[in-house]
Amino acid sequence: MDETRAREIIAELQRTLPLVEDWIDNYLKAHATRAIPVNELGFSRIPHYFSRERLETSKVVKVESVQVPPLGKMGLPYFLGFEESQFTGITYKDTFFVGREAHDHEATYFHELVHIVQWDELKPRLFLMVYAVGLLIQGYKDCPLEKMAYQLQSVFESGMAIQDLDQKIRSDTRLVVKSFS
Repeated sequence: MDETRAREIIAELQRTLPLVEDWIDNYLKAHATRAIPVNELGFSRIPHYFSRERLETSKVVKVESVQVPPLGKMGLPYFLGFEESQFTGITYKDTFFVGREAHDHEATYFHELVHIVQWDELKPRLFLMVYAVGLLIQGYKDCPLEKMAYQLQSVFESGMAIQDLDQKIRSDTRLVVKSFS
């Protein structure tokens, strides 16, 4: 993709972000009564990685299938592949949604908690922009914010400790932003 086209797409993203944010806010409101704080789920390993406060303020909603914003209808056809993908989990702000196949999969919850810290570090608009640019340039698995979550999830699954996890996520997230600058 040439630089001019990349700038045009970024401008389209910036114009569309308010629609995406509204969709997310409405989706969160529609599911608010079903949201459960992560600390109430009784997972044994996650509390060794995330603070009690993070687990009290982070929420999960168990759903039949995970929903993403209708990006194509919002004027962003570049994300149709992402929109049509089946995900086991997705995070919006301080809440994540897990599909049926991941309802009891602690590693998926860990992965989504990484995204909650990323959202918190970047705030919604910048998170959405960084995530979208990462998807466009590198695809889902190599999108830097996803790649970070998968790498940390792998460490979690191996049972290894991660020192200062919250700070590591924040620091690495800031590095991702710098790499796009």
